[in-house]
Amino acid sequence: MEDCDNNIAKGNETLSLRKSRRGLPRYTKNPFLQTTSNNTKSGSRRITTGRDRLLVINEDTGEQLAGAGFFQWQEVDKTQFLKLYINGVKALTELTGAGTKVFEILYRTVQDFKDTDRVFLAYELIDQEIVKISESTYYRGMKELANKGFIAETTVQNSYFINPDYIFNGDRLSFVKSYILTESKSNVKNTKKHAIEGLKQQA
Repeated sequence: MEDCDNNIAKGNETLSLRKSRRGLPRYTKNPFLQTTSNNTKSGSRRITTGRDRLLVINEDTGEQLAGAGFFQWQEVDKTQFLKLYINGVKALTELTGAGTKVFEILYRTVQDFKDTDRVFLAYELIDQEIVKISESTYYRGMKELANKGFIAETTVQNSYFINPDYIFNGDRLSFVKSYILTESKSNVKNTKKHAIEGLKQQA
């Protein structure tokens, strides 16, 4: 797997500001969300209310097997109960010892940040009784996680975007839908702005 800098550079130039002291790009928006949106699959489940019973159907024959009642379909992320997704597993196998240790810290931290793509990570916050790690190893591991696409630096100190395509705590489908809606509104606004500017130039 290529380093994250190569994977997210295209299309995200406007999101990236000057690099941090560690030489990593800093972002105003999560650079991983478009890829996450493309890779998130939805499914359906049946939900009953009160004492309503489900209607059980054989999907192969269409035969009614048991029960009768009312139910509704709710779109859900098929993998919403997982914390580490397949692309994250692949990237995890490529980490060095330092990267693996810091990933454990990231994984534990994500448990406290539900339904969000930001986490706070700092060496001073590490519980050394749970994960014993030196400061130099920590910073090497952090840089590796950034290069491998697990995290990206924000413009706020010790605040990082996580890659929801790799790891996420909560309902990723709802989170991605919110991102798509926000981006759509932004695109419509920009289109109107460009149209108005074009008319002014023609006047």
